[in-house]
Amino acid sequence: MSFKIENVSYKYSADTPQILKNINMEIREAEVTAIVGPSGCGKSTLVSILSGVIPTLMNKGELSGSFQAGEEVMISVVSQTPENQLFGYGVEDALAFGVENMGLASDEIHERVESVLDLLHIQHLRKRAVSTLSGGQRQAVCIASVLAMRPNLVIMDEPVSSLDPQGKHLIQSVLNQLRATGQTTVIVDNNLDWFSGIVDHVVGIDNGEVVFDGSRDEFFAKFDVQHQLGVIIPQEVEIYRELSKRIKGLQPFSTLDEAYDALHDRFEKPEAAAALDPSEEHAENVLEVTDLSKSFQDGFQALNHIDAGFEKGKIISILGQNGSGKTTLVKHLNGLYRPTEGRVAYQGAETSDKSVAEISRDIILVFQHPEHMLFEENVYQELTFCARAQGVPFSEEEALSVLEKYDLLKDKEELPVNLSMGKKHLLTILSVLFSSANVIILDEPTLGMDLHLRNQLEGIIKHLKDKGKTVILISHEIPLVFKLSDELLVLDHASKLEEGSVQQLADNEALFEKIHIDLPPVVRLSKKLGFKTLACDAERFADAIAAGIKNDGFTGGASNG
Repeated sequence: MSFKIENVSYKYSADTPQILKNINMEIREAEVTAIVGPSGCGKSTLVSILSGVIPTLMNKGELSGSFQAGEEVMISVVSQTPENQLFGYGVEDALAFGVENMGLASDEIHERVESVLDLLHIQHLRKRAVSTLSGGQRQAVCIASVLAMRPNLVIMDEPVSSLDPQGKHLIQSVLNQLRATGQTTVIVDNNLDWFSGIVDHVVGIDNGEVVFDGSRDEFFAKFDVQHQLGVIIPQEVEIYRELSKRIKGLQPFSTLDEAYDALHDRFEKPEAAAALDPSEEHAENVLEVTDLSKSFQDGFQALNHIDAGFEKGKIISILGQNGSGKTTLVKHLNGLYRPTEGRVAYQGAETSDKSVAEISRDIILVFQHPEHMLFEENVYQELTFCARAQGVPFSEEEALSVLEKYDLLKDKEELPVNLSMGKKHLLTILSVLFSSANVIILDEPTLGMDLHLRNQLEGIIKHLKDKGKTVILISHEIPLVFKLSDELLVLDHASKLEEGSVQQLADNEALFEKIHIDLPPVVRLSKKLGFKTLACDAERFADAIAAGIKNDGFTGGASNG
């Protein structure tokens, strides 16, 4: 069964702007449809209409047009914030909640719970308390709880935003299985990278209107539309986009093998075909953990004798699968957790006798879910919260300038929780600019961000580094990690495996195989092409290729997209 949206328009009240404007689209049966568009474009409002939240629960707005779904159709949504959708103390309780409310017999409930535990390979979590799960594990349980209800249409709103690479591969596999059984799926996510291999149909929305409706391959050929919509594309396609600006007649490619075939005999391999020489200089450690261990009351060992140092003025990323101890580690750095064994020291002084408020003057953690950090009545007050709490002087002119730079000035009197997810996250990160902290920890900072917001995030992180701040980053967006980071700290099953420069660890393929994380496509391609120094982002890779290109193939002209 297909689902048709015809001439749908919506605004939240008579005196507010139109959010959706004459939307027409079809969600085709047994296909995966991606709905993409910049933050705040109306995607979440459309999901609320598809799921029936509008107008059933939110009935104050003005809705016109129609959504044809047929009788006795179940439509279920996987939220981007799993905490809002998990009910019950334990994992089994959370999985059973939805099907119990359907009034099914106990045998049927048991069968469905077992089915999704097997499907998502989360049998090992069944006896865990939901509160002890990592963010990614909670998201996996949230998806399983929805699938247990066996809806006709599943809508997933950024379903892998908290999942590690292994978890993303798992969800890809699950979606393929569901599509094979005839499941119709909508994924609302501006990061097309993780599901580009399974999406059939792309619908792009900008400013409340459909500006693209076509196949995945048609979308990948439209560079200008990708940019307009702020879509994060697979790095292989990004490499082609960057190279097409520099090389005439380059055949399009979207896989590593196609890229290698297109490039391997078109350029010389100069010694200088490098992205960036790794620095041999080592700064002092501003923050250190020594023999750090953490066990929770249920006996779960979250950290096991960790030794690590964080250098002043560096960007250090912590890598590892969900449950490896990343968030637990950084919550020790800012004092939210206290170690079972070991110590944390800032500038040589142990932090165990300091309160969280005292530690936050030097070390500040931005949570992966911005709702946990939004306290104020408007955006301006939220931006300056850290400064006011810590007594850091600032001027109104300075604060308004930051809001204007990041396109938040028009929202300065808005309630922060009413912003889009990406802008809420951006706001919490911007507030750090007004704090006194010298160490800034960002836990999954790209949650809800389109490409435009992510580019702004990159600029903020680089700005903090330029000011001599230490930035500690937790992110499952591996291409972004390699693009920004100076150093990597790799955790696995609560233990430290390695720490070192990006260039050093990128050469250690066995390390990344052990933690089941693929090196970024640009790193693998530069290895395959014989780069002496590995490229860590598409732009530097393209520059290196262009520097060694044979004379008949180079151009400084613009992309054909």
